Amino acid sequence: MDAAVITFKPHPDAKSRKSSAVALIKFLLKMNTPEVLPKHLEKLIDAMLWTITEADGKYNTRHRSDRALRCTDNNALAHEHVYPKKGMIKRLKQARSEEEVDQILSLAIGCTVMRDEHVLLHGLDHGDGWERYRKANVGVVNIETGQRVI
Repeated sequence: MDAAVITFKPHPDAKSRKSSAVALIKFLLKMNTPEVLPKHLEKLIDAMLWTITEADGKYNTRHRSDRALRCTDNNALAHEHVYPKKGMIKRLKQARSEEEVDQILSLAIGCTVMRDEHVLLHGLDHGDGWERYRKANVGVVNIETGQRVI
């Protein structure tokens, strides 16, 4: 680990990457017909959720755990989905309007954490979003704004 200061630099194509993935998710949800296997639909939506949360880079996320702030070794890091993809996919498939889909997709947030923190967070099925981080006692900072999230 290094004491170097980790900063956030948005990827120049992040906005178009996200909007493309959102458009594809909306298209896929409309294609939910008997010919489309639910497992295939979910797999494609899952891939697009990854695209959204990694739009700036796998470990170049706005949110970073306190421990990950001090780490420059990508092998020790993990990309965590603040709102687990499985739950998001379920909610997206049940959404009744495009506005509801947009609201759900606004929760596609990536957070860079240490690998052991990822294992801990992944094991917490209770709670959603930042509540899992509180329960796991994983502090998080928005490194773009400098504001503490948890």
